[in-house]
Amino acid sequence: MRVVVCLAAVVIVAGCGDAAQPAELSPREHQAEVTKDPYALTCDDLARQPLNSTNQRLVIHAEFALAEAPQLRERVEQMTSNRVGRSVYWALSEICKGREPSYQPAKAAVQAVRDGKYLVQPRPESWSRPELWSDPAVKEVAGE
Repeated sequence: MRVVVCLAAVVIVAGCGDAAQPAELSPREHQAEVTKDPYALTCDDLARQPLNSTNQRLVIHAEFALAEAPQLRERVEQMTSNRVGRSVYWALSEICKGREPSYQPAKAAVQAVRDGKYLVQPRPESWSRPELWSDPAVKEVAGE
């Protein structure tokens, strides 16, 4: 009997915790939070990115703020801050696949980039020479 009473008390106390949860943030409040703390970025933010330029800027600012994380300093030295930022975006996108919209992938993304799992490679040499892919006559001279 004593065990049943204790279990009932635990269930009642656990149920009381629901009322103490903070209210959901408005979109504007959430954007302000992510601006201050890029680790607050959610998978929903990534999914909503194509909807408007405000959402796009939010994600872009967060990915490059995360690229400046102390854990990624060595990566920035090895690569560039731009490539590390793009790598963070790739990691965020991959980690969010199949996750709840409220999931915050930033910590896992930073760790994945640090570990070398998602690293954007430099552009091929030909990308730096647009004349090779924009003028067919130059391609023939170049032997392509």
